[in-house]
Amino acid sequence: MGQSAVLRLWAVLRRLFLQAADFVADEPPSLALKLRSASTHWIRHTHTTFEFSEGAELAAVRDNLRPAFISMTSIYLHSDEVQPAKQMAGASGAGK
Repeated sequence: MGQSAVLRLWAVLRRLFLQAADFVADEPPSLALKLRSASTHWIRHTHTTFEFSEGAELAAVRDNLRPAFISMTSIYLHSDEVQPAKQMAGASGAGK
């Protein structure tokens, strides 16, 4: 995907978040505030958190995200999932 396509996609998503914030403006203010500060990284984080909540394995999620180190993927785990995931990564050698 070229740089201009990336910028257009970012602009479309930004506009979507702002329109959604306007739509829910009468709801609790925190919801609209979150939507106004949303980003493409927010979508990535939400999707990754969902993958883990559905039982995806750390190595599979890492391969999907393509970070340099598995420790980067681990930041998406919630605290009750971190220790077992670290143990599995250590046992498989994936964290090296």
